[in-house]
Amino acid sequence: MKKIKFFKQFSVFFLIVGALTVMGFGCKGITAEQQQATKPVSLEYWTVYDDVDALNAQIVKYRAERPYLTVNLRQLRSDELYSRLVEALAEDKGPDIISVQARDLRAFQSKLAPMLPSVSDTIVRTQKNIVGQVETIITTQAVALPTVFQIDREFVQTVKKDAIIGGKIYCLPLSLDTMAIYYNKDLLDRSDVAEPPTTWEQFQEAVRKIVKLDKDKTRILQAGAALGTGNNIANADDILYILFKQSGVDFISSNNRAVFNTAAAGGAAAASVMDFYTDFANPARDTYTWNEGMDDSLDSFVKGETAFYFGYSFNNSQIKARAPQLNYGILPMLQLDPEKSVNVANYWLQCVVAKSGKQNEAWGLLNYLTRSSATEEYLTQTKRPTALRNLVNKQKENIELAPFVSQILVADSWYRGGDYAAAAQAIKDMTAEWLNVPLKFEDRVPQWQADVLNRGASKINQTLK
Repeated sequence: MKKIKFFKQFSVFFLIVGALTVMGFGCKGITAEQQQATKPVSLEYWTVYDDVDALNAQIVKYRAERPYLTVNLRQLRSDELYSRLVEALAEDKGPDIISVQARDLRAFQSKLAPMLPSVSDTIVRTQKNIVGQVETIITTQAVALPTVFQIDREFVQTVKKDAIIGGKIYCLPLSLDTMAIYYNKDLLDRSDVAEPPTTWEQFQEAVRKIVKLDKDKTRILQAGAALGTGNNIANADDILYILFKQSGVDFISSNNRAVFNTAAAGGAAAASVMDFYTDFANPARDTYTWNEGMDDSLDSFVKGETAFYFGYSFNNSQIKARAPQLNYGILPMLQLDPEKSVNVANYWLQCVVAKSGKQNEAWGLLNYLTRSSATEEYLTQTKRPTALRNLVNKQKENIELAPFVSQILVADSWYRGGDYAAAAQAIKDMTAEWLNVPLKFEDRVPQWQADVLNRGASKINQTLK
């Protein structure tokens, strides 16, 4: 019996020692490979959104198991991003990760690194062993990054078209926005508009009721909608893109050329779209409600001087901050044919800089931020629409997000060229021309309109090369 007891005790002792050895207990130090894998790494991340706190919250969680990693998050203005990047790269002091507007991706492409097939990810955990001592466990594993097929399956359709160039994945999105219509409930009520419009015909009728002119009918005292011009209307190019597409007029062809001016794209329908839009700024029309002399469209809406504003979900927080007492609602974009819904995508992509010497760690972080539980937490905190298909239905249950998310599966980017600002300005200039027919062309308006469309398309095509 004593021998049996001794054998049992010896067996337990052997198992304990064996377990401790396997778990690293008693090791004099980590291996050379582990030392290399946990060398300090610092990433520079430039973002443009006011999402620094939300991003940092997820980065902190990511770093909890990667204490060797430091991420310096910096917010820049969107209009200074490109110039600051060029300057920093010239001095070899550029960031490792940057946020790029999806429409500007081609302009940035030469400075970005395509996604790696996989990354090496080292996890550092501490735990107590069976005798209560704290030990460090270091594990390194290869993490496969998404393929083109996975991007197509996981994200809404426009992400594949925007983020993949020449079969290579350049960036991933944290969120994706679509256009909706903000409306001032008090202005509608005071103008005897009982319900917000659900069709363009109802929208025109509401505008006619809401607009108020001075006695001479020369000055607009209260605007029905911010529509009709270009330079003082935020997103004028996006609004026109939606109207063209709803009318069956191709805006940009499959081979990335502006074609709305051609007969094959829509012919007379293109002129009808321009008339519909500019009639809201044409004093000779009964829908006249806006002009070039008015404030910026968002400013006018925030002041309570305009009933309808066409904008994105990120405008919601801006409006609340600037006019907390404003009584407003949000409508999905009106459609000519609800069975063929159209919307425009407006979003930023997270990209790795080609000059970065830390692309492995940079892509590992972006994969976590855009394709894990961190993504939903980020979206919840920032109140932004998702780019991931598996979160669409859940976000539709959110009253504030529903108008934007309900359209996200049909949203598309109209611009994939090298100079979005120039292309957008070309559309604004085209709108201004349309409103000001020279006297010498009054007897030849159709020809003059065709020339305006041709000039607009030509300017855009110069940026698409």
